[in-house]
Parts: sequence; C-alpha cells; structure tokens
Amino acid sequence: MEDKMIVDSLENFGLNQKEAKIYLTILKLGVAKVSDVAKKAGIIRETVYGVINSLVQKGLVSSIIKSGVRYFEAAEPTKLKVILKEKLGAIEKILPELEEIKQKRGPKPKVELFEGKEGLKTMMEDILTSKTEILTIASNKSLREMFEFYFPNFVKRRVELKIPTRLLTDGKVMTKKMIKYRFLPKSYKFKTATWVYNDKVAIVSLSQKEPIGVLIEDYEISNSQKNQFELIWSLL
Repeated sequence: MEDKMIVDSLENFGLNQKEAKIYLTILKLGVAKVSDVAKKAGIIRETVYGVINSLVQKGLVSSIIKSGVRYFEAAEPTKLKVILKEKLGAIEKILPELEEIKQKRGPKPKVELFEGKEGLKTMMEDILTSKTEILTIASNKSLREMFEFYFPNFVKRRVELKIPTRLLTDGKVMTKKMIKYRFLPKSYKFKTATWVYNDKVAIVSLSQKEPIGVLIEDYEISNSQKNQFELIWSLL
C-alpha cells in the first residue's frame, strides 16, 4: 500500500495530516531523533517537535534517552485498534443520552415544494386526507380562477368526506355545508391561500404567474398557525 493511502487512512482514524505522516515516518525508522524524523518526513524540525508531542499525548509515540539524546519510537500499530475501541466505548456510553436529547428536540420539520397547477393539485389532495377540522384563509374567487374545474370538485369532495372547515375569506362561499365562515375586511389583500390541518400547513402563492405551493409538516408550526387563525376569528 502506498504511503499516501496509509496517511489517508490514519486521517480517517482521527489524526491530522502531519500527525499521520510523522507517525508513519517514526514507525519506518524504528527509533529516531527529531532531526532524523524531520529530514525523512520533509517537515521543518520546529513543527515536528509539536506534532510529536501531540502523538505522545495520544499514546502513539514514546521517547527514550540514549547517551543524553532523546529518541522517539512509534507505538505498535495494534495500539490504533485499542484507541479505536476506547473511542467506540466512550461513544456507546453517551449514546443513550444523545438519543434522549434528540427526542426532546422533536422531529425536524418536513417541507415539500410543489410547482405548477398539477403540482398544487397533488398538494391539495393531501388536504383532503385531513382527520381534523381544516382552518382556511383564502379567496375563493382567486382559487376558482386559478384552478377552474378542479377547485369546485375539491370543495364537493371535502363535503362528501365530511371534513369540517372554518374559512376566513373575502366574499361568496361555494357551499354552506360542513363549513363556518367569516369575512375579512375588503382592504385585506390575499397574496396566499393557507390551509391548516392535522400537523400540517399548506400554502399557495396567488401572485405568481407559475403557481407555487409549500407543504410544511410540523406540530409547532401548525399549532402557531392555528393560534393565529383563532385570534383573527375571534376578532371578526
């Protein structure tokens, strides 16, 4: 195996490049002075001193004194396996605590992007899987214009599925079945349509030439949106 491959493997083990190179150099030399190591490794002497001290701290190099001169010797390669086992043992010991921290943090929000009318239809089909009341802020007129035949069918199927809805809107509603609604001030400009259901928030941009939708699945975000909806609802 070439030295570069060995050095790369030692870096994967956890050594930096200079540590890996100097450990390999000392292993080849057997017992060597700093000057010999520096010359063989092609690294300046002052740097070699610092790197060797680091390797000594890690238990990969030891020193002996002969005739008043300090020599260095590399630990047996099997020492690497011992160190690796010690590292693995330390990780396994704290793993349960790390998992507990992760559980307390909660799951990472899931975010999906939908583009074009067909993509938005896919997102809206998910709304019809709701097991909870759907809280909606939307302009029915804008949605009808955007989706033409699809939106009336969407509303019809929601009613058939008996999914209750509360709607904050700007004008005429398409049906009065399975729905409660209140009107927002005429000054309110609808730039998006929003549906809050289950632990999800679906948002459609109404101002784009090419429609874009975002579906967020996260308890905290959906709960925050529910609270905002309830506040607006209570004020109307």
